[in-house]
Amino acid sequence: LSPSHQVNELIEFVESNEVFDNPALITGYKNTDNDSVLKKVIGKFKQSPIKIFDALLMAVLMKVISRVELKKAKKRFPEYRSNHQIEKLNEFKVISVEGMWSKSGLFLEMTSDDLTLIENCKLDCIIRCGSGILRGGLLDITKFGVISFHHGDNRTNRGGPSGFWEVLNSEPSSGFVIQKLNQELDGGEVLVRGNLMTSDLWFVNNAQLLVKSNPFLMELLLSIAKYNRLPSPEGVRLHGNRLYKLDSSLSLIQYLLIVLLPKIFSSLISKFISLKTTRWSVAYCYHNNFSKSLWRYKEIKNPKGRFLADPFVIENDGENFIFVEDLFYNDNKGRISAIKVDGDNYDFLGVVLEEDFHLSFPFVFNEGDDIYMIPESCMNSDIRLYKSIEFPLKWKFEKQLMADVDAADTMLFKNDNIWFMLTNICSAGMGDHQSELHIFYSKDLNGDEWIPIKEGNPVIFDPLKGRNGGFFEHNGKLYRVNQVHGQAHYGKSFSVNEIETLTKEQYVEKEVSLIQPCFKNSSTSTHHFNANAKVAVVDFGRVQRLRKALDS
Repeated sequence: LSPSHQVNELIEFVESNEVFDNPALITGYKNTDNDSVLKKVIGKFKQSPIKIFDALLMAVLMKVISRVELKKAKKRFPEYRSNHQIEKLNEFKVISVEGMWSKSGLFLEMTSDDLTLIENCKLDCIIRCGSGILRGGLLDITKFGVISFHHGDNRTNRGGPSGFWEVLNSEPSSGFVIQKLNQELDGGEVLVRGNLMTSDLWFVNNAQLLVKSNPFLMELLLSIAKYNRLPSPEGVRLHGNRLYKLDSSLSLIQYLLIVLLPKIFSSLISKFISLKTTRWSVAYCYHNNFSKSLWRYKEIKNPKGRFLADPFVIENDGENFIFVEDLFYNDNKGRISAIKVDGDNYDFLGVVLEEDFHLSFPFVFNEGDDIYMIPESCMNSDIRLYKSIEFPLKWKFEKQLMADVDAADTMLFKNDNIWFMLTNICSAGMGDHQSELHIFYSKDLNGDEWIPIKEGNPVIFDPLKGRNGGFFEHNGKLYRVNQVHGQAHYGKSFSVNEIETLTKEQYVEKEVSLIQPCFKNSSTSTHHFNANAKVAVVDFGRVQRLRKALDS
């Protein structure tokens, strides 16, 4: 048996975890067809010569797409489309079944003898790992039924192949669901749902869905073992979209013309002209109770060969200071720099915090007489707290709040005398910080334990809402800014959300505004906003050739 890397991970997870018995493997239901390939081709040709030519064209196009994309997908996800032998196969119970396939070869049922074999094993649940569409008695033979992935957002994308249609249709979000199957095609009970930013290539998009979803099935299995029940499924949802099928060459031709060929052309052009990049900038304004439009904000000039982003403003002794990510193009590493503002004048104070690893998103805040900062340090796999010892120029490392965590854009503030941490953690450890918002709490800023809020993390799992983009208070209310991403477009825009509920048990917010990047000339992106009582700061990005960014 040589299942995919993701299936192997699940088998090893179950085998190594003490709360489970060793996994039983159900196999042997391979769809066999005794007709030769030549006989099938002749049969199809007699039925419709056009269809056979279309099928041959599809095969050629798939070869082309695979040749271009597989290498790129494997560069980011090395185990993509890899199969591995099961190491401890002789230690597992293997249930060999026959199965009955439908004439279409899509639907699979178990025979009565198969069902007896499986029932005698007294399994608690069955995990579908790549068979055909299951029907019949198998779905109800175990206590918790059959649990299955659908690597698509079933609210908009029903059918397959996984990750393809979202890229072709330029959808900003791609999703997956984990569901308990029933007899209705694509109508299972959804137990877990997640979404992430759509990639610009089909294979990469499919790969990230596979990798991202696996840890959530593992967590679901642990939850079932702990509580001896399934989580409550989603409520009623109506689905009006058509069922997607890749059943002709037309869609592949569209994909080649719309998606792949422009990228190949752009790659060739970049060999002669420097690559394009989004160069971020920041601007500020004395906002006068948030009454001034963003186009009136004063832009701070980027230093040569660098960009400024993720601004946070803080007042100290009657003066206002902006802290920013300061990225140097020559080593592609961010530092934290400070800028003193006074009316229309500003003084760039330079780098105030640098580490051996990338820093960004310098969230600064007061606690008593002290000023602290939590910069993003995901390249160091932790969340770090710094304390000002000579404001604003000197900072010392105070404490590691979390270790061994793939987290970005962390914000910390007090609500009802409890410290809350809002951070973007990638549960799969693959560097996706665009989709998951996690919330923890502690009674003490320097406490050793940060506890997840009761409703469970992530509280948001959506690239259109999840990633932090700033925070501010106004008239006694708290506001979280979130980044809104497009298809393969990081930081396309941002939303402002009023925090309605934030307790140890629950988080609720409502969107109050959506900001598009049209307030500065030539800007194509904006993903951050912050303010204190007097000064507000925003960032925005313009597309430039890298050579120009290095020289200006």
